[in-house]
Amino acid sequence: MKIKAISFLAFLTVVFLSFSTLGVQLDSVSTFPFHLDNKLLVFTGKMNGVETQFAFDTGAAMGLANSLSKPAGRLKMKGKKIKMRDSNRQVKKVKTGLTDEIQIGDFKFEKVRSLVNDMNLLYCLDFYLLGSDIIKRLNWEIDFDAMQIRVSSKPFPVQAEDLIFPVTYANNRPFVKMEFLGQEFDRILVDFGYTKVMDFDDKEEAIRDFLAQKDSLGLSNPKITTSMGALGSDTYSARTILVDSLKLGNLYLSKIPVDFEKTSGSKIGLEFFRALSSKTIINNSDATYALRLRESPEFEKYTNLGVFYTDGKLIVRGKPIGLTPDDDQIEIGEEILSIDGKKAADFSSECDFLEWSFSRTPDQLEIVKLDGTRLVFPKLELR
Repeated sequence: MKIKAISFLAFLTVVFLSFSTLGVQLDSVSTFPFHLDNKLLVFTGKMNGVETQFAFDTGAAMGLANSLSKPAGRLKMKGKKIKMRDSNRQVKKVKTGLTDEIQIGDFKFEKVRSLVNDMNLLYCLDFYLLGSDIIKRLNWEIDFDAMQIRVSSKPFPVQAEDLIFPVTYANNRPFVKMEFLGQEFDRILVDFGYTKVMDFDDKEEAIRDFLAQKDSLGLSNPKITTSMGALGSDTYSARTILVDSLKLGNLYLSKIPVDFEKTSGSKIGLEFFRALSSKTIINNSDATYALRLRESPEFEKYTNLGVFYTDGKLIVRGKPIGLTPDDDQIEIGEEILSIDGKKAADFSSECDFLEWSFSRTPDQLEIVKLDGTRLVFPKLELR
């Protein structure tokens, strides 16, 4: 879900607002709940005084609104269009809007510009994608156990046992250095809008031998997947591998499920932080992150079956390869009769389907083909 503006860089330059002029004490801390119901980290804020669901996305250089925002009074449309590149490398000129005031807790930000484009899930759920132009202006303490966020203009205290590492910023977005297979990679995007654990570009020359070895041992967990970006979707081959040789800060991480696929850049996502830490502290003032590590991380498991609702039909857009008894009986692009008992006619629209699909966490998915064949896809243990 990474969004990157590639023109009007001055337009994106962040000037830190004086909190005192906005009626907020410099040592003020605001606390509010969040949820992960739709795979994204979402909390309630305000745009021009209108309550708005913010989807937290450090991988976006600036915010993304949908076309519902103008009639709701959250922003005014501007005449300028700028180019946007999404996580699938698709590029398009999109409209922009201006919000007089965005409020997060007690903190207010004036004259905030946003991209305006109807990304399917964000439009259907009427979310505003909060980007790093605003995220970077605050410090954040995200408590995954209490499901609460604290924000402050001052850095939050960290503990000696926390995993602490520096970040650098490019076009507002945070990047970290990680060591993998003895080599340092210094452009790993911290992308909370990416809902999985970690993504490496499978064309990286330094890791091709590693991938070939895992493939030969049957430990690469191959699949075909469809990525939903801000401008559209893309379908491609990928594999997920349990990695034991990742180093972040001064700590080696073990058994990290990493996706190796065609990407627009390597990144760590929301599931990395949720699974590894009970609390993640983002001290943008100090350009550091700190993770309160869990003793036994548990990463979410997936079926790797992807079904989309398109033109009133249910279409297969993702599947595991050679990992289940049934995955060779279905093809990408194939229309199916039903998924978990739901037929296409049971959904009034794509939004209806997306809301149903993203709110569920079943242990397995059952599909029925047009010829009546029933296929079952369980959540997979990685080999």
